[in-house]
Amino acid sequence: MHRRAITPAMAVVTAAAGYLAMTMALAAPADAGGRAWSRSGTVTGPRGGTTTWERSGSCEGGTCTRSGSATGPGGRTRSWDKSRACADGTCTSQGSYTGPAGRTWNSTGSATYGGGTVQAQGTITGPKGGTATYERSRACTGGTCSSETSVTGPGGRTATRESTITRDGNSWQRDVTTTGPNGGTWTREGYGTCAGGTCTYGGTVTGPRGKTGTYSGTSGPTQ
Repeated sequence: MHRRAITPAMAVVTAAAGYLAMTMALAAPADAGGRAWSRSGTVTGPRGGTTTWERSGSCEGGTCTRSGSATGPGGRTRSWDKSRACADGTCTSQGSYTGPAGRTWNSTGSATYGGGTVQAQGTITGPKGGTATYERSRACTGGTCSSETSVTGPGGRTATRESTITRDGNSWQRDVTTTGPNGGTWTREGYGTCAGGTCTYGGTVTGPRGKTGTYSGTSGPTQ
């Protein structure tokens, strides 16, 4: 059987697509209010395997930090962290993602906020030096926010993510589609409610082969 070589460029974009798919499953719609917050939950795959995850973050002044990890049914762990500093409508950020094999991807970027919109861009560098660029836009009107993200590697291979979230009082619904560089698509349908400072949420994630998993979790401020 002929095996196609995986170049650093392909590896960076493929990892970015996987990271976008993973974070869409693990993310709640917005950081919990307050200076510090935490989240935890589970993702159950179509074959019954369960991944547990946790995230936490804090903000002080114009700087916010957050980190998290996810451990799969085989005990393999992924971790990530990010920091962001903002002033006068502009933010700069840096972060890292480490896969279960110990390889690390690093990102740096900037974003401009104003008038209910966000424009962001930056770079992602893989463990072998391959570099990808990303662009993200977000706009809100009424109770609905829509965002688009693309990650393009040095060989022109692109992964994309589209998201729409609609809020109604203390509840929300979110739909996300992530498309990898080879055309494989992951879709997420999520929902959640908040009461007394704590939010609960859940939903489904369907992969490119049509198999569906579920996820659930809680978030709230930390003491």
